[in-house]
Amino acid sequence: FGQHIANEAFNWAHCDYGTKNKKLLQRHKCNVLQCGHCVYKTNFESYLKRHLLKHKELKCATCDYKTNNKSYFKRHLLKHTDPKHFKCVHCDYGTNSKRNLKGHLLKHTDSEDFKCSYCNYQTNKKYYFKLHL
Repeated sequence: FGQHIANEAFNWAHCDYGTKNKKLLQRHKCNVLQCGHCVYKTNFESYLKRHLLKHKELKCATCDYKTNNKSYFKRHLLKHTDPKHFKCVHCDYGTNSKRNLKGHLLKHTDSEDFKCSYCNYQTNKKYYFKLHL
């Protein structure tokens, strides 16, 4: 039983490397697949395929938006195609993002949650208040 396994050759499909020791083959596989555009290396073909998508520029056919990120691109396309699912009850504003609607609704309130103690600056957005300081 053991002698047949010992005589078996293990070959790596991505080069001409071969060995009778399976552990040596595993070690050889490490970082063998390299991206042709940068220094990225991996031993998993699926990881390399996913990485290569980062080098592919995705361009919107409707406007001049460009990105290398597939999920950002899909989210951007919603701006041109889907109806606005989240609508403001105070005006005609509509968006596909619940978060954006929440931010927009603050414009309709009289609440100024953040007031500068050095001047008369006020805002209802913490981010802008921090920028002001």
